[in-house]
Amino acid sequence: MGSLADVRRTAGAGAREVDLCGGVVYPGLIDTHSHLSSYADCLDRVDCGLSRRSIAGVLEALRAKSATVGDEEWILGYGYDDTGLEDKRHLTRWDLDTVSRDKPIFVIHISVHFAYANTKALELLGITEDTRFAGGEVGLGEDGQPSGYLAEMAAMAAMSRLPAPSAEAIRSNLTRAIAHYNSQGFTTIMDGGIGLSGDAEQITRSYLELARADALNARVYLQFLPAIMSKLAPFGLYHFGSTHLTFGGLKFFIDGSIQGFTAALLEDYHSRPNHRGALLMPEEDIDAMVAAHHQAGIQVAIHANGDLAVETALRAFEKAVSAYGHKALHHMIVHAQTASDNQLERMKACGVIPSFFSRHIEVWGDRHVEIFLGPERTARLNPAGSSVRLGMPFTLHVDTPVLPVTALASMHAAVNRVSSGGVLLGPDQRICPLEALRAYTTYAALCCGGEHDRGRIAPGCFADFVVLSDNLERIPPENLRDVRVNMTFTGGRLVYHA
Repeated sequence: MGSLADVRRTAGAGAREVDLCGGVVYPGLIDTHSHLSSYADCLDRVDCGLSRRSIAGVLEALRAKSATVGDEEWILGYGYDDTGLEDKRHLTRWDLDTVSRDKPIFVIHISVHFAYANTKALELLGITEDTRFAGGEVGLGEDGQPSGYLAEMAAMAAMSRLPAPSAEAIRSNLTRAIAHYNSQGFTTIMDGGIGLSGDAEQITRSYLELARADALNARVYLQFLPAIMSKLAPFGLYHFGSTHLTFGGLKFFIDGSIQGFTAALLEDYHSRPNHRGALLMPEEDIDAMVAAHHQAGIQVAIHANGDLAVETALRAFEKAVSAYGHKALHHMIVHAQTASDNQLERMKACGVIPSFFSRHIEVWGDRHVEIFLGPERTARLNPAGSSVRLGMPFTLHVDTPVLPVTALASMHAAVNRVSSGGVLLGPDQRICPLEALRAYTTYAALCCGGEHDRGRIAPGCFADFVVLSDNLERIPPENLRDVRVNMTFTGGRLVYHA
């Protein structure tokens, strides 16, 4: 950008000069996959994660919340991880009924692919032993009645029916949530799946109201589930908006979660012979959805964890490109955790960008080795190293609220690939800090149509910056997670100061 004298001359008299106190300026970070609006909802919910240690701890936390709410209010929890808690099992309605049989209780799994409801919640949601969901499961107990366990499309349908917060609460929680992202250096956030939970219309309206009031401290890019996009697309309501809010493209799911045994794999799960998961919808429906949106010029992001799902998504993109030609839409395969090198090469050929959940290696890596995938497949989980060798763009994410908002811990995981048990998993898939930074800046900018205005510090780009405590390329890689965010600027405005 020039020397200090050049910058002072360009800025002119009266410009504010900020002493970074030894910090280092980087482009504002871009989160290419999380669920900002769902995370905003979680701010008023009960954390049922691993800090509770056991089902008894989870129920105690829910019981404490129950004591503070009225008889008609729902008690909502999130972050339940069945394979990480001492009990090693899913919740049931009988567990939740011990908290209350009169108040509805609903807990969302850490993967967001499963949920648990007590008897009252099942009643209010209209779920019985005869309820069916395409691509989903309503678990039944030995008595033939719903056990409270809901999987995939059954869980998502239930989440969409939960009572919506007030418009004021949505706006307030979105503002609070964005502040959390700012504190981690993010200046652009992609909300991956409007319609996944809550009132999609009210959430979208709240975003618009905040943007019009100049009250968004980050740039937000919305991706819509099929039912919502089908209402917007006929009016051309995609790829438009302001500098702070963009209506993006389509997001949909074709498989589930590896740690829930619902991701669609080409080979059996490590601890479950003859079980490979399954696609959530027929391949011909996936092909048709991708082709229609590609032809219309709408970006498509497909959730695909297992290698069968990745292959199915990739074939759909290849068919669309063959039929309608290449378009600079930067379609995405979200997670792509088990992608092979051949699949990555084909993604590169048709302009598809994989987004990897790199912290899986750290948080679930030991369980992947022992339970889900075995050592060989775990060693190449989230193959960022292969992507670097192939010279293709890729991004990293933590799928908040699945894991807490962070970029630096995500980069640390991709660079080091060490599990929580201290095991190095897949050394050949490690990447250097600069590539990890690109995954959150220049590469990430492609996914939100921002390659011309963000992800770099250059004339013509937004003044979106993060000031970090250290130079990422001059510290030991094992210390990446200890780097601090000192300041975050969006559009030249200071939105976070440590």
